[in-house]
Amino acid sequence: MSLILQGSTSGSVTLQEPAVAGTTVLNLPAVTGTVALTSNTVQIQSISASIASSALTITASALTLDFRSATLGSGTVTTVTGTPANLVISSGSTLGTINATQSRIVVLALNNGGTIELAAVNISGGNQLDETNLISTTAEGGAGGADSANVVYSTTARTSLAYRVIGYIESTQATAGTWATAPSTIQGYGGQALNAMSSLGYGQIYQDLTASRSSGTTYYNTTNKPIFVFITAQAASGNTTYLTPTIGGVAQLSGNTYCASSAYGVQQQFIVPAGQSYLITAQNIGSINRWLELR
Repeated sequence: MSLILQGSTSGSVTLQEPAVAGTTVLNLPAVTGTVALTSNTVQIQSISASIASSALTITASALTLDFRSATLGSGTVTTVTGTPANLVISSGSTLGTINATQSRIVVLALNNGGTIELAAVNISGGNQLDETNLISTTAEGGAGGADSANVVYSTTARTSLAYRVIGYIESTQATAGTWATAPSTIQGYGGQALNAMSSLGYGQIYQDLTASRSSGTTYYNTTNKPIFVFITAQAASGNTTYLTPTIGGVAQLSGNTYCASSAYGVQQQFIVPAGQSYLITAQNIGSINRWLELR
């Protein structure tokens, strides 16, 4: 789109550029002054990540971001501009990642009193990241002890700060905490893309994994969004049959029924959050007939 300015004005005039094609003619009164043009287009933030000495360094370019108020009862918006210092995830710090399993590390920008600082958290931790809340962080520490998936880490510990999600980093490390393999994906964000991309059903299809799944084996949801698991099993005759899921190490309610013959069966269904482990414990079943996953 092009803008044609006719005339001039005293003081400063800000023109918000609409996202439409064509030419707009703006007629201004015949006085002198300064005219500033700004764009409402949401920009993808530029981030990068590098590996050296078994540590992960996260970098962001110069940012101009709108932050919500640090008072939840206020709708005031603060615009902050600055280039944040790098965030180093030290050698030995796993961020709750798993050996030889793809992880997604979400990168946050914090508003620390008008200074933008970086923070990072494993998406598998289940933290609220919709930008309507405030974030408290733990200092990474530099000694390889930042090992929790549900803890947000920054260079210096912060309390109750407004934040923005600015991107994510995906990688698979042979040994969790030994950052030796370069990220497979680095993605910047603008706005609330994380919410849509991480939602159940978004970009997913049902897959029949019966041939590659079995009871008693631990699996991991490496898709970086929730998955839905549906299992049916054939009963062992004359027994109460159980299918008990364990998700992230926490046992769930069993699907169970008494079956007079092997013509009967039992089913179980559950959601596995991103990054979490899942395991089915089966008792008194003849076989698993179907194992479907929405992923």
